[in-house]
Amino acid sequence: MQIRLLSILTVIITLGFNFTISAQKKGRVTIEHANSGGGRPDLGKNVTLLTGNVKLKHQNTLMYCDSAYHHNYNDSTFIEAFNNIHIIQNDSIHLYGDYLTYNSNEGIARVRENVRIEKQDITVLTEFLDYDRVNNFGYYFNGGEVLSGNNTLISDLGYYYPNLSEVHFKDSVVVHNPKYTIFSDTLKYHTVTEVASILGPTFIHSDENLIYSENGEYDTMNDKAKLFKGDTQSYVQGKENLLKGDTIYYDRREGLGEAHQNFELHDTTNNMIITGDYGFYNELSQYALATKKAQLLQIYQNDTLYLHADTLQAIPLPEEQSRLVKAYYNVKFFRPDMQGRCDSMVYDMRDSTNTFYNTPVIWAQGNQMTAQTIKMYSRNNALYKTELINSAFIIAPEDSLSFNQIKGRNMTGYIKNNQLYRIDVDGNGQTIYYPKDREAVIGVNRAESSSLTLFLKNRQITGITLKTDPNGNLNPPYLLPDEDVKLKGFVWLELIRPKNRWDIFRHVEMPKMDALENDYDEYEFGDTEN
Repeated sequence: MQIRLLSILTVIITLGFNFTISAQKKGRVTIEHANSGGGRPDLGKNVTLLTGNVKLKHQNTLMYCDSAYHHNYNDSTFIEAFNNIHIIQNDSIHLYGDYLTYNSNEGIARVRENVRIEKQDITVLTEFLDYDRVNNFGYYFNGGEVLSGNNTLISDLGYYYPNLSEVHFKDSVVVHNPKYTIFSDTLKYHTVTEVASILGPTFIHSDENLIYSENGEYDTMNDKAKLFKGDTQSYVQGKENLLKGDTIYYDRREGLGEAHQNFELHDTTNNMIITGDYGFYNELSQYALATKKAQLLQIYQNDTLYLHADTLQAIPLPEEQSRLVKAYYNVKFFRPDMQGRCDSMVYDMRDSTNTFYNTPVIWAQGNQMTAQTIKMYSRNNALYKTELINSAFIIAPEDSLSFNQIKGRNMTGYIKNNQLYRIDVDGNGQTIYYPKDREAVIGVNRAESSSLTLFLKNRQITGITLKTDPNGNLNPPYLLPDEDVKLKGFVWLELIRPKNRWDIFRHVEMPKMDALENDYDEYEFGDTEN
């Protein structure tokens, strides 16, 4: 029993000692100066009215005002002060206002009307501010703004932490800068580095572009951004381009945006999208590059061309206000009505021309087309002509064993309403095709001419014109040996044709075609400086 009583007394003494230390630590507010002062018994026996150049002190905090009520209690002081409030915290933080209440036990200064906090180059303006001098932070809750360098930051709620050099903004956040304006839900701002941390949906508007992010930071001093994926991707929207990615590094002064993972560059003017796991875009020079699962999406009237290559480049032509798009190497592409493979490709926006290099193979409208170089021309987002240059060869299956074939040095195919209706062959023209009568094959027609023209309807040859040195014969069907029904250089490549948009990422070795040689007579490939 004595031991238990001793324990209780020990707890009581300890609590009393801690309370004394706590009371001594908080203490009373002392009066340093006042022009006049007197008791106010009507307000209480321990109430003093101070007027004229009032100076009060509580630990490391000084408080100035025109007049104040000083309420003394056993272990604390309550202050109500009026006009020209000036509080100095730790000799570095200055707090101004027109009205103040302060309880020494709480250590919270509640300042109202024309409130201003100043520390070095930082100014906080509001009408309602509570400042916790013990934990050294202030917060406003009815609208306020912060002035820092070239930035004016406004929000409904704000928390200022001088020791951390941080201001936390919440609700209707707006940052005004001469170069841009930021609109955000939640923002954290470092007053020394002038870096704004993006903690919620945020838009950054400028004359050049619009930036959106939900997670990241913007260096307002150096005009650089690091944007990360939130619930949605970050993006940089320019006048003609949209850059997206899971992680974006953006330098406003250099005009450079670099994206990692799910890089996307949308060219809204030319209906084109470049994607990859890595890429960058310079909005000043309009140069772009994508690698790592790089893909080009070229949008036509009713379909989209999906093209994959090791590397994609968009290279500006400033004098002509246009660009080239280069794809290299291991190019494969798919569109519902057209598929293909080649080593390299160039899309010239000046005349909407796609050029395929180094043994290209293109499947379109039931035809397999090969040559050293193939060009495809578009008008109003629709194909209207194709050129097969050097060692041109077109193959179209008649059935599982028979193939219509056209061969020559160069060919030009004409397209209307997405249908190939005419083919001109220039130089060493040769054909093998199976004419029909009421859908029944009546023979095998072999024809040769230096130049010839074929006419097609519904993917079937309906006529042929042999122009120079013609030679031809019609043989009974299915009786000729294989060497007589296949032109030299015949290779059927159906097994390597992309069957869907995902097939362009599937690796399949290209059979060697000795008859075709490399042809880089118009464009050079490789690294290009931006």
